[in-house]
Amino acid sequence: MPAFFRLFARSVFRNKLFASVNILGLTVGFFAAAVIYMHVKEELSYDQFHQKGDRIYRINQTFIWGNDNPNQFSSTGPGVSYAINAAIPEVEQVTRVHTADMTPITFEKDGEQKFFNDEWIFAVDSNFFDFFSFKLKYGDIETALSEARSVVLKSEIAEKFFGDINPVGLIIQMDGGESFRVTGVLEPDLPSSYVDNFDLLVSLSSIERITSANDNWMWTMFETFILLNEQADPAIVKEKLQNLPKEYAVTTLGWMGYTYQQYVDAGKKWDLFMQPLTEVYLRSDKVYNRLSSVGDLKVIFTLTGAAFFLIILSCINFINLSTAQFTARAKDIALRKVLGISKLRIGARFISESIMYCFVALFLALLLLQAAIPYINQSMDAELNLDILSQPLLLVFLFVLLLLIATITGLYPFLFFSAFKPVKTLKGELKTGKKGLLLRNGMLALQYGLSFILLICSFTIFDQLRFFMNKELGFEKENLVAVQNVDWLANPESFVNEISKIEGVSSTALCGGLPMIVTDGDQFTPDEPGAGSFPLNFTLGDENFMKTVGLELIVGRTFDKDFGTDSSAVILNETAAASIGWPIDERILNRKIENWSGQYHVIGVVKDFNFWILHAPIEPFALFHDQGNPKGGQPLSMVAVRLSGTDTEIATAKSRLEEKWIEFAPNKPYESTVLTDHFSESYQSEEKFGDILSFFSFLTIIIASLGLFGIVVFSVEQKLKEIGVRKVLGASIMSLVVLFSRHYIKLLVIAFCIATPIGYFFMEGWLDGFAYRISLNPLSYLFSFAILFVISLIISILHTVRAAMMNPASILKDE
Repeated sequence: MPAFFRLFARSVFRNKLFASVNILGLTVGFFAAAVIYMHVKEELSYDQFHQKGDRIYRINQTFIWGNDNPNQFSSTGPGVSYAINAAIPEVEQVTRVHTADMTPITFEKDGEQKFFNDEWIFAVDSNFFDFFSFKLKYGDIETALSEARSVVLKSEIAEKFFGDINPVGLIIQMDGGESFRVTGVLEPDLPSSYVDNFDLLVSLSSIERITSANDNWMWTMFETFILLNEQADPAIVKEKLQNLPKEYAVTTLGWMGYTYQQYVDAGKKWDLFMQPLTEVYLRSDKVYNRLSSVGDLKVIFTLTGAAFFLIILSCINFINLSTAQFTARAKDIALRKVLGISKLRIGARFISESIMYCFVALFLALLLLQAAIPYINQSMDAELNLDILSQPLLLVFLFVLLLLIATITGLYPFLFFSAFKPVKTLKGELKTGKKGLLLRNGMLALQYGLSFILLICSFTIFDQLRFFMNKELGFEKENLVAVQNVDWLANPESFVNEISKIEGVSSTALCGGLPMIVTDGDQFTPDEPGAGSFPLNFTLGDENFMKTVGLELIVGRTFDKDFGTDSSAVILNETAAASIGWPIDERILNRKIENWSGQYHVIGVVKDFNFWILHAPIEPFALFHDQGNPKGGQPLSMVAVRLSGTDTEIATAKSRLEEKWIEFAPNKPYESTVLTDHFSESYQSEEKFGDILSFFSFLTIIIASLGLFGIVVFSVEQKLKEIGVRKVLGASIMSLVVLFSRHYIKLLVIAFCIATPIGYFFMEGWLDGFAYRISLNPLSYLFSFAILFVISLIISILHTVRAAMMNPASILKDE
């Protein structure tokens, strides 16, 4: 066995406590570094694989469906791509992605008809694969989307539909029985991309309405991407984009009752923006994204910073614990110096010992990570993979990190111990100096400070999430279920009547959407002389809608079957009435708004409620009658169901809903949404951020506690003689505890005072991203202080009491 292995084993067995704590601290550091490295690498990899990615841009626009909303909107109308093709020669190609509606899919497998429901269908232009470098397992990528009614499947969907066979040429039916031919299957395990959130790709030419929509800028159901030619200057293209609304949105603005100049003079904007594809995933926090959820660059910076500090703090702990063994190791080093062993060999011993500690810690960290990775993936909503052989960069990262940590943790103790004179050291005349004490105290304060910041941030995030979950939204979201796709039924009204008889169902309403699931909007013009149009989000509902959802009427009445004219009636929210300038009282009744679909008279005003998530302010909203025409006669797709009773009764009623669906549509899949679940899912990114911060707060507290342990042991060992003298002079154990503990409490207070404004600054910036937010809670700061105060007090008391209970005679025997 090589000498350094023997020395390491001897060191571990002689100092089991210190060795265990050293290994634990380094294990935590390696574990955190590996997790963060894999997660950050995954987040940064989005859309980095496209061959032409440096020339691809997404076109965003002003959010036209709100009033003075500063965020951008990634959804554009089909007319935008037509205008770009016609007016900007620097653009080589334009492609669009349209999010099609949920549809039932039927196909034949093993001689049987199979049914499947899919809402992740993208309709795309035929040049989609010219932009995005996905590869096909089956089919010709050049022609896969060139013909109408072509469909490309993801690998897992093709396997689900057809098994292991090549399905190219087979037929599936969608959209009410229309046949689509499978022309391709994508390779499995696609690289991470913002545009990969689909199960099926269908050719956009299959949707006839799009081919005649070149003038339509208001049908904002598309994401538009451009590919610049290789000589194009993005700045010039950006400048040309600003002229397009003025030149090409004329027809759309005419529908809204404006010329372009009138639109601008009314204080409105309609701007187009270019966003590099490689920045879409991590730099879209101020953009309403259509295709999929996005990451957050602030989270990446936070995690990278946390990893850096956790590694530094792990090194500090190792150093502190090494120097805490001051007396024994100093005499050992001094004796070796007297025997003529060179400083180089002594330094090599320290570094080799550190390398061994790091190897053991890294091995344990990887074992821990292998066991914990399923839980980490679940909590972080990630797909981390610990297959090191397939991730050479991870292996290189961990090896370089190991060498770096081993060098730092081995070199400092060597320099620390080698600075002492052998003769004085062997005589017991050991002094560490004020500089060393100041450095260790500073490092401990840094550990405390980082722990405070992470704890404050974690508490604040959870306070904001709790605020979201408990905020009065203006409607009753509990026990409200949306049964989807009732437009697939032959007789939706009969289905609604049947489910209303189920025990536990207190109310039902046929509708086009519910709060948090409002997707319809258009421009309407009020009956004011010279008034232009205004954006209005809306849904349709029957006479029971307001009762079922739990909305509060403040003026007028709701829909009533006794009024035959209610098919042309509308109920506005307070914000819509205020944006027009109408009074919110009886004078608003029978005022009119109109658009291309017809004219509607106001019969009531509903109290403002949050029909979108709480990131956004309340925008103008309208409820139209289910027999109205603002959707151009499209059938309503949803039934709102209000449940009541005990948990068991509600669960039974949910089961009965599905049974009734099977009776009415035995060949179509049942889909329902529990509104509270949908509401919670809307805040997954914040919950994920809070979980990650809490996890690293926990790791930081562990490391800070280990750091305090090292400092306390070091300090107590240096002050053993002082403790002995004080005991001889009659000092009590409690007085010694107070004497030695107050120093660490002072450090804690100093760190708290420094960390508090930093945590406040970070959280104020984070909270400013929400339209509805909490004020920072002082209890978050007090809880953070209390947690670290209790931990610090326990550690310092235990070790001070242990030292105070030693026999003074054994301490002072050399004096």
